[in-house]
Amino acid sequence: MYPRLTDTGKPISDEQMVGSGEHLVNKHRILSLDGVFTGSMTASNYLLALDSRDKSPIKILITSPGGDLDSAFLLYDTMRLISSPVYTIGRYCASAAALILAAGSKRYLMPHAKVMLHLPSGQLMGDTGDIDIQHEQITMYKNKVIELLLECGVKKTAPEILKDIDRNFWLEPAEAIEYGLADEILGEKTLGEWLA
Repeated sequence: MYPRLTDTGKPISDEQMVGSGEHLVNKHRILSLDGVFTGSMTASNYLLALDSRDKSPIKILITSPGGDLDSAFLLYDTMRLISSPVYTIGRYCASAAALILAAGSKRYLMPHAKVMLHLPSGQLMGDTGDIDIQHEQITMYKNKVIELLLECGVKKTAPEILKDIDRNFWLEPAEAIEYGLADEILGEKTLGEWLA
């Protein structure tokens, strides 16, 4: 194998060869949560690994349209069970991703972030028995999302949340803070301290 060299001919260390995601996780304890939530447990596993190293804050940078609620619930549980504080930074947090934003011990939004809440949805298929079971499951998801939002400090009652999320409920950063989904808009100073 050929040695890896910079443009000036100096050797490049293994540490310098990692991708941006690995660099953010390993050096700054910043985990990027991008894309649709699927059955993957990667984010939860990263949280467990980082928590096992030390108990300093872990930051999750969220850019997601949401996705599978079961995956979101598992990530939520992991965030709440580890000893390290978990700070969430929202860039685009829709559906289940808004719940993860709200679950942070400190919750930030980028200045031009978007947050969206809505009712859980799914497709009902099968015979009437199967459809009844699926309907019960969606109702359970709806109630669980509302319960967890209240647990995270949303400043509304359950009926008010239900009314708001009856349709796609979009919030600008200041509105999301007032609603109780986030605490503050991320400033240059705070971000700079995390990346130092």
